[in-house]
Amino acid sequence: MTKNSKKLLLRELEEVALKSGIKVRYEKTKARGGMCEYRGKQMIIIDSAATDDYKISVVVDNLKRVKIDEEHITPKVKEVLESY
Repeated sequence: MTKNSKKLLLRELEEVALKSGIKVRYEKTKARGGMCEYRGKQMIIIDSAATDDYKISVVVDNLKRVKIDEEHITPKVKEVLESY
């Protein structure tokens, strides 16, 4: 997968997360990244210096733990969610 296609996939995953009520944030942190709840809102926080592959894996891993409305998922995103 090319760098541009990884960026596009990451944007699609972020959109699915947002439509599912989860905001994806990139912060300068030494933490591995993951989902948390802050002031009643769910967020996935990922180190901004992480690779695109790692960012994708964190978002996918956390999306698989929540109920996602199927209408928000493109075939490409569905394939990625099922293959990780």
